[in-house]
Amino acid sequence: MLDLVCVFRKSGAQLWSKSWVPGALKGNPVDALIHHVLLEDRAGAIDVYHTGDYSAKWAIDNELELVVVAIYQRVLVLGYVDELLERVRDAFCGVLRGIAPEGRDDSFPSKGFTSAFDSIQAELELKALEERKLKAANKPRAFTESKKFANTRQGNKESCAVGGKSSASSTADSAADSPMGSAAEAEPAAVEEEETGSGGDALTAEQIEANRAKLRAGGGPPGKKKGAKGEDETSPAKKGKEGRSWDGDEKPLSKQQLDFSKKEDRGAPKSKVFQGKKVDLNERFGDLPAAAASSGGGRGIWASLKGLVGAKQLERADLEPLIEQLQAQLITKNVAADIGSQICESVCTSLLGTSQQGFGTMRATVRSALEKTLTRILTPSHRVDMLAAAAAAKAEGRPYVICFVGVNGVGKSTSLSKVAYYLKSNGFTPMLCACDTFRAGAVEQLRVHANALELPLFEKGYGRDASGIAQDGVRYAKQMGHDVVLIDTAGRMQDNEPLMRALSKLVTLNNPDLVLFVGEALVGNEAVDQVRGFNKSLSEYSASRDPRLIDGIMLTKFDTISDKVGAALSLVYTTGKPIVFVGVGQTYTDIRNLNVDHCVRSLLKS
Repeated sequence: MLDLVCVFRKSGAQLWSKSWVPGALKGNPVDALIHHVLLEDRAGAIDVYHTGDYSAKWAIDNELELVVVAIYQRVLVLGYVDELLERVRDAFCGVLRGIAPEGRDDSFPSKGFTSAFDSIQAELELKALEERKLKAANKPRAFTESKKFANTRQGNKESCAVGGKSSASSTADSAADSPMGSAAEAEPAAVEEEETGSGGDALTAEQIEANRAKLRAGGGPPGKKKGAKGEDETSPAKKGKEGRSWDGDEKPLSKQQLDFSKKEDRGAPKSKVFQGKKVDLNERFGDLPAAAASSGGGRGIWASLKGLVGAKQLERADLEPLIEQLQAQLITKNVAADIGSQICESVCTSLLGTSQQGFGTMRATVRSALEKTLTRILTPSHRVDMLAAAAAAKAEGRPYVICFVGVNGVGKSTSLSKVAYYLKSNGFTPMLCACDTFRAGAVEQLRVHANALELPLFEKGYGRDASGIAQDGVRYAKQMGHDVVLIDTAGRMQDNEPLMRALSKLVTLNNPDLVLFVGEALVGNEAVDQVRGFNKSLSEYSASRDPRLIDGIMLTKFDTISDKVGAALSLVYTTGKPIVFVGVGQTYTDIRNLNVDHCVRSLLKS
């Protein structure tokens, strides 16, 4: 049963609605649909949107800029909703075309549409009911009614009982009729005699006790019984394999001698203190592509529009060549294949039914739609302002905690040190917390960064519980008055369940203010798999009812990809989370904000 059906313009003006449970909806599923699907251009990529206890489906008319939405309970399966939305959209567009344009934006210009909607709904519900009855009439037979069941032992017994014959007589008759069947029928009878005892009687208590004694004594030959003395007990024990010494005659070093994490003299020169300028997150780097002209030649992905002239409305057949070329263009820019397909479908959906005068204007319209879609995707509604959040936490008398997560080798420790320098250059006193207790040299690497930046490091060596170290580090930072705690975690693949469980435990117990996923800008499809795997593991393995997921993304090696910026688009589209920083070099000052205009120009550059 439907809960709500409404029609509104893309501008937000509601034109008509009908509710079956007025005032009983939990939350506002329509607002959630607008915020997470329509405004982020995901309408063409998904068919249904789930929020809370509700499911939402929609239909869009781009000519009149109408959106028809149906809300119903998530547990229900209503197969007629798609057809209902299409018919309601067409019927309502017919009503609007009969109203003067200046009167279409009133609150409820079509109060008489309720009767038309009721007739459409009643017709479709009756059709769905007839389809369910037809499926019930064609219900498959039960197993007990099939021939396969009749060939089983239970089926034979039931058929014999119905026929009025005993199992023994039926067996005898079948054996008499077929000499080949006597041997086949005798074997099941022997099995039944073994199960019930000779003569078909149940086992006696003495026989059961004798069988239990035999099982306790063990089976096999007399000399091999459990507890029996034999030559195995008198034979000398096998000598275990001795460990091989790879150092010749030298005595191997102990674990205490090999542990350099707590020694002051480590044989390495002291790190040089880094002296640099204040980080400018908006400073230009590399060679950014120049802004492309809105018009231009007829080559490239725009050549397929040369036949679209006049006031013809755009149809899917007209846009298919352009969408295919655009999808291929996005894949060459390192966008994940499925993400590129969904984005192209969203662009196509937003252009259906539109019309312009002239070829040049049409090209500008299509390019403008592409730029708006890509810009909207790369600019999520939620923005991470690290300095403001750290200042707010400091005012509350607690440290601001950031947890860096990601796969192996993407540069989490280096990115952590860059963020630490950025915070220090803006007046904060961050502390580094070494929770990578798995990789050899991880603590020493972080100590080198701490010495170079003259920042404190909290560490407890290797082989310990990372979540406990993080808890102690946050507690220590609060006692010592440090403003920010930067937690370094071990790299792990998203399908490594034990390590992902440990990461979920660390995030759940410490509840950091920001969970920052560090990924490479060089990868395409793999980046999507990684971030989906991390979010899935953090959700499934969390002991909290409201699990913490990834809050932001930091892309490394962004200076090495030229115009192949597709990983940024794929990650933001998949998670809906912003890219907080991008790494553009090897020094502590080489971090920047994501330049959205640069990314859009790079993606559309032929």
